[in-house]
Amino acid sequence: MLKIENISRIVGMHVNGRVIIGAGDYIDSLRKTGKDYFVFRIERQNGYSGYDREHQIVLSRAKNVNGRYDMFNMGLQLSTQVEVDVDQIRKATDLASSIRNVLVKTQTYYQQNS
Repeated sequence: MLKIENISRIVGMHVNGRVIIGAGDYIDSLRKTGKDYFVFRIERQNGYSGYDREHQIVLSRAKNVNGRYDMFNMGLQLSTQVEVDVDQIRKATDLASSIRNVLVKTQTYYQQNS
């Protein structure tokens, strides 16, 4: 299982013109679990829908079949998923870069589907 020490250090960092406003365990209210994923909350911009709304970027704690970790935007997993290695998330700046990659895919999704 993936562990990230001092995860709160990423809060306040800017990614793709937006600010990370929260970081911690993803809480699944249906299954009452929260230890399988990390979640990073990204501030909303000027609106409440589409790319402007607040986003939750999720990082799996368990490796996938390729031996990497899945990261995606909650609700848009198939369109925004990326695979990351430990080296890509070891430092806060590297983790922010991986989050940025998901946000770029999110932005592309909304541009192509609006």
